[in-house]
Amino acid sequence: MNKRFQIFIILAALALFATACGAQIVQAQPAELAEPNAVAYETVLGKSLNDQEVADFIASNCTPAGSMQYCQPAGLALWIDANQTVRQVYLYLNNAEGFAAYKGELPFGLASNNTMADVKQQLGQWKVDHAPQAGWEPGMPDEGFSRDLTYYWAVYRRFGLTVIYNTPAATDQDATIHAIILSK
Repeated sequence: MNKRFQIFIILAALALFATACGAQIVQAQPAELAEPNAVAYETVLGKSLNDQEVADFIASNCTPAGSMQYCQPAGLALWIDANQTVRQVYLYLNNAEGFAAYKGELPFGLASNNTMADVKQQLGQWKVDHAPQAGWEPGMPDEGFSRDLTYYWAVYRRFGLTVIYNTPAATDQDATIHAIILSK
């Protein structure tokens, strides 16, 4: 009986040792390896901060700064209005300004490697004429500007969309998307 008791104590000690070491290994993993809670922009845009899914996402991914929530690991930032509703979502596409690249699906079939010409084609529409000029009309922005001589902002009010390109020139059709802002 004494021999069985000694074997039991040894096995219990080994089990305790393995459990303790296993917990330390899990704790020692760097925070950078943890995936941010993935969220599609549609999940938060236009919703209240009281919505449980929005609140959970913000709590685990974002840092508040005034009316903004900076969710750098998820590649987006949120603008919150006075009614505590998410009114704008900024999607960062290329690991820019300290933000990871947004991994979710982009609006209107856009892709992170689209050029200005691609975006105009995607956002275009049929020109309804009964003349030989009928066909596809490129989606020109309602407004465009360059605030800082670094980026060109193309505003498509009809879609609640602003596309920010990596050039200040409105005529650079090869410019690629830097970020996208969606408004509700």
